[in-house]
Amino acid sequence: MKQIRIVALVGATALILAACGSSSGGVTVDDAWGRTSPAAAANGAFYMNIAGGDTDDVLVSVTTDACGMVELHETVMSDGTMSMQHLPAGIAVPAGSEVVLEPGGLHVMCMNKQADFNTGDSVELDLVFEAGDTISVTAEIRAE
Repeated sequence: MKQIRIVALVGATALILAACGSSSGGVTVDDAWGRTSPAAAANGAFYMNIAGGDTDDVLVSVTTDACGMVELHETVMSDGTMSMQHLPAGIAVPAGSEVVLEPGGLHVMCMNKQADFNTGDSVELDLVFEAGDTISVTAEIRAE
């Protein structure tokens, strides 16, 4: 009888935890990575693929202990010159679409790095979405 109660308790706990998990409207993130960056460089960047869920959402911010400040940016070409633009409104993630953060385009800008970014290192990032959900990812540092 005691064994049945334990099994029932474990099953109920699993259901409760599943219901409390981050729904993020089905938004998923994969292939998070960052470029190598020596201590002499004050900044770094992170890239990833974000797949939209059932409803439109917006990546509004990213936090990490690896950076003094983090902003969402886009690299743009204007009058033959490449520059970065801060995206204070965030990065739109349309329902059912994939948004690719990549070199030369959308990216997470890490300013005032707290350490070197060496090949093989990993950096924890918390992505905050407009719907109120946070998705934690591990970005691998690559020599790309």
